[in-house]
Amino acid sequence: MTIYQRQDKDKLLSEIKKGHVSPVYLIFGERYLCREVANNLICQLLPDEKERRMNLKKIDGDQEDVARTMGHLQTYSLFAGRQVIRVMDSRIFFSKAVAKTFWDKAKKEAGDGNTEKAGLYLQKMINAGGLDADENLLDLSASQWKKLFGFNRPSDIAWCKDVAVPPGATREKETAGAELVLQVLDKDIPPGNVLVLIAEAVDKRKKLFKKLDEKGSIIDLSVDSGATAAAKKGQDGVIRDLIVKTLTDMGKKPGPRVIDSLIARVGFHPVAAVRESEKLALYVGDEQIVTTQDVDAIIGRTREDAIYELNDAVAGADLARSLELVQRLQDSGLHSLALVASLRNLLRKLLFFRSLQERTSPAYHSGLSFGVFQKGYLAELKKTSHGNSPFLSGHPFVLYKNFQQAENFALPTLQKALSRLLDAEYQMKGSGLPPKIILENFLFSLFVVQRGAEG
Repeated sequence: MTIYQRQDKDKLLSEIKKGHVSPVYLIFGERYLCREVANNLICQLLPDEKERRMNLKKIDGDQEDVARTMGHLQTYSLFAGRQVIRVMDSRIFFSKAVAKTFWDKAKKEAGDGNTEKAGLYLQKMINAGGLDADENLLDLSASQWKKLFGFNRPSDIAWCKDVAVPPGATREKETAGAELVLQVLDKDIPPGNVLVLIAEAVDKRKKLFKKLDEKGSIIDLSVDSGATAAAKKGQDGVIRDLIVKTLTDMGKKPGPRVIDSLIARVGFHPVAAVRESEKLALYVGDEQIVTTQDVDAIIGRTREDAIYELNDAVAGADLARSLELVQRLQDSGLHSLALVASLRNLLRKLLFFRSLQERTSPAYHSGLSFGVFQKGYLAELKKTSHGNSPFLSGHPFVLYKNFQQAENFALPTLQKALSRLLDAEYQMKGSGLPPKIILENFLFSLFVVQRGAEG
């Protein structure tokens, strides 16, 4: 029937209110947005709360028996009114075409220390590709990986050793489930029954997707998770809309620079954007306008947290993100010399870790798993004269990430960067040039020098 985008949500709900109801809805994309739209959709389909409690069947896609779900869809409800069957995290659209999406999500969660979530995404990737239970992800050759998952084998897969992957459904079971849904959609479904499928990723080439496009309604809420300018613009647009909607629903309006300040603090985390906006609305009380002073006073992510995000972007050799965060931090009123001080501390730390990587004893090897790093290399390192350094006093996983970040730069690059940062500080104090230009020039020089060192 129709494929809706995020901005078409109100149009979809309006059509349902007018009585134009599809037998099946597929909602896919960013998880928080999917849950929000699914809830709105179900409330429109079952507007009476008592009716909703009786006539809504909630199914977890990770534990789903598709045959039973289809049985519910084909059976008239025992209660009066419409019956809605909601399947959260549906797996029937899995294929190797969506494996890369789950790999990227797993890697991000692992990098943030959320190993349990990382394991769930790895499980989905493995199921999507059809890896046999007796095969090990880490043992796959480049050609086997590409054949199973549809994308090139990454060079940094050692982190998977430290992630527990729970057992999941087989590819054959999910394929059979998709075929069963296809068969049911070709039959007559009781007019009062509606199926709502929610998934983070779908293969649009599958027969089932095309069948749903023909017989149902599809809501595409996907957001590019990449680091390109276009992807960042899309991510910021989603967060911006959520902030405005949340404040508006609570009778508030954002003042100048408030939205940018919030985005700088929460990043692309829809749940955090909504929760922090709610905190702000409650904090200002009877005031109608939320100000940047309110943001500084109440939001959990402090200015120090925002500086940490900048340091993480610089250490990760992400020039675009670094430039964006410098701009936002300056817009929020942070003095440029405070940024210089923070960058100086970061460069000293990276220089320390990069120097340790040049030592032959204990020898550091790129690609170490966290377990080997913690129990082997780090334990030996702390026995040396460097072991009492304050740079090595942090949590082992944080240190593991620091060593990985240091690999992004050559030793001479970091040495030159400290000298260039000192020049930047002198320029800010005496040249009269805009601090923004000076900082941007420093960041460009840092990454240009690094590329030259790699060449």
